[in-house]
Amino acid sequence: MIAHKILVVDDEANVCQSIKKVLSRKGYDVSQALTVEDAVTLIKEMSFDLVITDLMIPGTSGLELLQIIRDHYPELEVIMITGYASIESAVKATKLGASAYLPKPFTPDELTKVTESTLANRVSKSGTKPAQKTQPDGEDVPDENIDVDMPFNAREVAKHTSKTYVDTLTHSDIPLPKKAAEKAYCYTGARECRRLVLEARECAGECILVKKEKERAKSGARVKRLTNDIIDVDLPFNMAEVERITGSDYINCLSRSDMPIAALYGRDATAKYTVLVVDDEPIVCHSVRKILSKQSCAVEEAFDVDAALQKMRLQKYDLVLLDLKMPKRSGMEVLGSIRTQYPDLPVIMVTGHGTIETAIEATRLGAFNFIPKPFTPQELTKVAVEALAA
Repeated sequence: MIAHKILVVDDEANVCQSIKKVLSRKGYDVSQALTVEDAVTLIKEMSFDLVITDLMIPGTSGLELLQIIRDHYPELEVIMITGYASIESAVKATKLGASAYLPKPFTPDELTKVTESTLANRVSKSGTKPAQKTQPDGEDVPDENIDVDMPFNAREVAKHTSKTYVDTLTHSDIPLPKKAAEKAYCYTGARECRRLVLEARECAGECILVKKEKERAKSGARVKRLTNDIIDVDLPFNMAEVERITGSDYINCLSRSDMPIAALYGRDATAKYTVLVVDDEPIVCHSVRKILSKQSCAVEEAFDVDAALQKMRLQKYDLVLLDLKMPKRSGMEVLGSIRTQYPDLPVIMVTGHGTIETAIEATRLGAFNFIPKPFTPQELTKVAVEALAA
């Protein structure tokens, strides 16, 4: 068995030696570099399976090395280690593509475990994606003649054509394409796809359906109100119809008085962005509104996850701030729903129970950023502006 090759990058020679000692005992071939420049040279000259790099390296940092690897050696896995662990650096490393983030000091068992896990994931990503069959071998086709008028062995015909072709043959001796309208799982688009069955191949590059969905999301197609509910028991009018005639401002200001609240009408007319804050603590929502209103943001609030998802179905938002701990469902679950339905909508996770582990998990699920409570106005403004500019 060929040993995995690992490169350790740290400006402290004793750290490199310690890691090499631990991993060499596990059968790994370990090289080391004290600078990013030396590491890049070794990566160009040799083939590695994994790079373990320190975050804080004089000159060119570990994050910059990670960026270089992602740009030029995307198949190479990277574990980030640091003696200055923080949620911010964990999020940055994960967004840049780090496979794992390991705070110092770590035990030999912790190092071994994360190394084995990362290399196992690398093998699964590179070598186990099932190849889509274009011509079934015919073993599951009956070993008999197709028909009295077609005295050919069905299994033999399937081997030279396909099982789908044989299944569509009838007494007319002509295949009927309509019966071939099954679906097969497409790994490019990560979905069931009829096109794959008809053409016996996956899309080259990006899935056509995924591309169309992204274009539809960018065009704002998802902002259409998908409900025909009435506005209120005292206002038995179709919400979508009224909005088409009056506009969203009018709808948003309607109350049980049956009249729009004049003081609120058009209050967000000059806002450049619309932000939704999802938090069961009203004081947090009000604080975010106060802070972001100074950044040309119209801020809406949702104290319940179902209400938040309903709002997103009815209106377009440029940014969502989502609390991690919510009644009914966790913020992680809601984040998954948002990523599925609105893949281009940036989400910032906010929590009073922030840990590096949850920050990494949220980032891998697609969160744009992760900020712990309590946060300062400057901290919230910074991440919000970055998300809106992305």
